[in-house]
Amino acid sequence: MEYIVICDFDGTITTEDTCVAMAKKFAKGNYDQLEKMWIEGKHDAQYISQKILDMLDVNEQKLKEYIRSIKIDPYFKDFIDYIRKNSLEFYILSDGFDFNIDNILEENEINGIMTFSNILKFDNDKIIGIFPNKNDECTKCGNCKKNIIENINIDNKKIIYIGDGYSDRCASKLGDYIFAKGELAQYLKGKDIKFYEYENFKDIIGYIKKIK
Repeated sequence: MEYIVICDFDGTITTEDTCVAMAKKFAKGNYDQLEKMWIEGKHDAQYISQKILDMLDVNEQKLKEYIRSIKIDPYFKDFIDYIRKNSLEFYILSDGFDFNIDNILEENEINGIMTFSNILKFDNDKIIGIFPNKNDECTKCGNCKKNIIENINIDNKKIIYIGDGYSDRCASKLGDYIFAKGELAQYLKGKDIKFYEYENFKDIIGYIKKIK
């Protein structure tokens, strides 16, 4: 049996959501109100994300230094070693930004991973969010993970899905084996969808060994 492993980034690979962390650290203004408007469906994800980016009072170098200080799951590198030794196809899908993902992976000396995310660009004093994988029919996420999975899993491999949050809701339902914690776990429980609850990637390695 062949498998494809799809993994969220913020709060899953990292120990905290990098987008929330940088807003807490650098936003000048009430970004909490914007988040509330997004949850209530008053504005789409792209609009809210850009409004929060507009509030950030930080240059590229300072943001890079801060993002690189954010920790990852202590067993994630072991998980990557396991994935590679077993020749499992692996992708990171994130509703966060490439700037955060690339810097954290580089800081932890992890390379060679295919990622799909939103894009962060610096234009003089302005920080701009770009959303190449948005779904115009659904505005809840900037990066439509469900569409991406359907496009990359052309061989119909069994899907192992790993996530923790709101942006994983739709995509996780494509999983043949779902590993969830946090908000995603609560959501799946409410929908009576089978999943494996985990604390860290050591747990996931153990589960996958049993699956295979």
